[in-house]
Amino acid sequence: MTGSQSVAMLSSTLTNFDRQTQMLASMKNQISSHDIVPVPVAGMQLDGATRRTLVRGMGPAHRAALQAALTKATVADSDRTNGQSEDQSSLADYLKHLGIDPSNVVAVNVDPSHDAQNPRVTVFYSGKRSSG
Repeated sequence: MTGSQSVAMLSSTLTNFDRQTQMLASMKNQISSHDIVPVPVAGMQLDGATRRTLVRGMGPAHRAALQAALTKATVADSDRTNGQSEDQSSLADYLKHLGIDPSNVVAVNVDPSHDAQNPRVTVFYSGKRSSG
């Protein structure tokens, strides 16, 4: 994904924040770890409206809904059979494993266009990844 594609996706995701968060929270299948794309917001060339939205942040209810969705959605940490894996964790725990603090997640885009049962999940986060 190019820088301009990331910016466009982030802008769209922020515009549809509630719908995207609800899609994540209501996922019935586990997310394959291969379908999670972490994208840092740092360094993006954001337009004024997107930058203001990020700086202003979402309200407490929006942040709480996003954090709840991150703990509810599950990730299949290994190859799955029939959409399930015994080796699983919440998306929040999986992000911690990647060195991303779940509280730094600013938005999540759930894209079912390539596979409705197993959508690609793009996680936009602020801050830096830790090494462990």
